[in-house]
Amino acid sequence: MGAPGLTTPLRSETFENLQLNAGIFIKNLDYSSIADATALKTAIASAITAGTNIVGATRGGGSFVVTREIREPEVDGRRYSFKGGKYVDSADARLSTTLVEITADNLVMALGGATATVSGKKTTIKMHTAIQDGDYISTLTWFGDLADGRMVAITLKNALNTSDLNLTFTDKGEGTLPVELHAHQASVLDYDEAPFEIVFFDLPAT
Repeated sequence: MGAPGLTTPLRSETFENLQLNAGIFIKNLDYSSIADATALKTAIASAITAGTNIVGATRGGGSFVVTREIREPEVDGRRYSFKGGKYVDSADARLSTTLVEITADNLVMALGGATATVSGKKTTIKMHTAIQDGDYISTLTWFGDLADGRMVAITLKNALNTSDLNLTFTDKGEGTLPVELHAHQASVLDYDEAPFEIVFFDLPAT
């Protein structure tokens, strides 16, 4: 018999690399000048305390999906797939979750093209049929924890919810609002990189 444990990917780093918990969604948090996980946690805590651009509590976690359309040109004589012979024609990046905080801001976001007008103690939401520049969220970021204290950020640029609004309410339960936000390029000249990024923040050196 072979030595036990040699056919498993389990390593000492395995439990450090686990992604824990559901994470948090925040709009327009600029982390470009944040250098490590500790500073990022401080910035997130400050945003939570201030209520700044927090999307709100979720249920069932969320998901990040990138769908690519890959093309492999048909050429006479090609019998196999070759390295360098595929091209990415398009990429769609999206973040999805189900919200349980039903706010005016969340409903505007879920409609993907709406305006909230405040008059005294009344807020009125109206959907417009032409999607405007201001309907896009400049950056929507999911921040998550890794088991060893590091953090990861997944950011969509120019995010817009493209799913139908489906606010569900039940007896002896809470209302839920699923959203699926897609990233968009800012310009028709942006072709070199897809409009999302993934950033890992390590802990500061001790």
